[in-house]
Amino acid sequence: MDLARQEEREAYKALRRENKDVWSRLASIAHDAQYVEDVRGACYPLPLVANLRCGAWYTDPAHLVSTAYFKSTDGHMHQWDFSLKRANLHLVHVIQSPDVDSALTGCLIIDSTRRGKRYPDALSKTVPIWCAVLNRASHRVHATPALIPALQVPLDQISQSEQAQIEARLDVWVDKLCASDLPVPRLAKPLHPVFVHAPHIPTLSSDVQHHVVLVSVSPSLPPPSFRTMHASYVQGAGDDHEAWAHGLTPRLFWRHKRQLMAPELQRDERIQLVCDIVKTEREQAGQVAWLSSHDTAIQIEGTPIFIQALPATHMFSERDRASYALIIHCAQPDTSPHVLGLGLDASKRGLNAFSAALPRVVDTVTDVLRKEAHGRGVLLCCTGGGQLSGAMVVAILAASFDRHRHFLGVGDDAYARLTQHRRQLSKDDTQRRLQWLTTSWMHASPSRAHLQRVNAYLLGPFRQVRLWT
Repeated sequence: MDLARQEEREAYKALRRENKDVWSRLASIAHDAQYVEDVRGACYPLPLVANLRCGAWYTDPAHLVSTAYFKSTDGHMHQWDFSLKRANLHLVHVIQSPDVDSALTGCLIIDSTRRGKRYPDALSKTVPIWCAVLNRASHRVHATPALIPALQVPLDQISQSEQAQIEARLDVWVDKLCASDLPVPRLAKPLHPVFVHAPHIPTLSSDVQHHVVLVSVSPSLPPPSFRTMHASYVQGAGDDHEAWAHGLTPRLFWRHKRQLMAPELQRDERIQLVCDIVKTEREQAGQVAWLSSHDTAIQIEGTPIFIQALPATHMFSERDRASYALIIHCAQPDTSPHVLGLGLDASKRGLNAFSAALPRVVDTVTDVLRKEAHGRGVLLCCTGGGQLSGAMVVAILAASFDRHRHFLGVGDDAYARLTQHRRQLSKDDTQRRLQWLTTSWMHASPSRAHLQRVNAYLLGPFRQVRLWT
């Protein structure tokens, strides 16, 4: 009995080693990426969208039109939700782009799962909820589409009972969307989920609906066609990248795919190659981007606040400094003229420092905008573009801008109006400012922990936000 248990443990350890092996992961990703290309060809001209983060591994970034962030947790049993924080409304423009001269409209959303099932919950429930809510909200606000289709889920994975429970909540989520500060998109045709899993290729014919093709790229059983030397097939190989990727990202994988997929490399050689590629990228670019870096600053609509992803090593030019009344870089340690460097860590270790920096940032931005005579704005940066700087933007917008996006720090009674406004702030106000942020820039994703620190700074009996008496 002890020998049998020992053999079982050894087999389990071997399986875990194979699942974390870089070669097995990359070979599995390359295999599944070919399936994505086959589906893309069959569904031409529908644009390709990767559901972050896992879905980004399975296609060349050059082929991507956009990305999405549909979380599987919003589709978990009894946790179903339509997320205002991750509303993904930018996809509506992708789906019904006026630039596409075709009766066939929609998009392909790529994702995978490693749990031995056909679809991740993000594809089987989160996106169908999104489609159903937007269909109903558009019908309510814009009277289009004329007919509202029922909730569509893969019936081979979702029970009728669960489907009915989700459908019973749809109107509540529609109410939530319509009451938010997010714009309700106008749909010319209803959004219709189409569920596709490897190795099946879909056929799309109807032009009376937008096809949201949900592509689960990894088969639940090892494919017979997988014949790669010394590699084991890993379902959902792009998932859990922290455990196997050694800092490699989809962008670097596709840029160096030929080198990385060389079959003659030994395991240690392949890991060393990955480490060398990551090190070179970090030295040359200052950071290792997941897909592509965001080159331009994004303005929060209706405000003088801008946000941008820039490495901590970025050197701001004289032109940059002249373009803004103030530049704040959350990660840069040094402060130079017109650039305020905070030297913050985006991880949980840096939360206390983030909280300590909030009063300084909000007060400085408010004072700078009060004195600005040339109409220049304020630029906030961090290496990810949405974690630290996004949370700072929410704090600034909540503290110093009213619900109409007007800056309150102007006029002789500015301090009185700022004080009155700040005394009346609620969690709903910070949530709406977050909606302004994510509507203007889909990549902004301040963490729950950082947003909680923003709320603690702005709200409650122990708030630290500045008041004038």
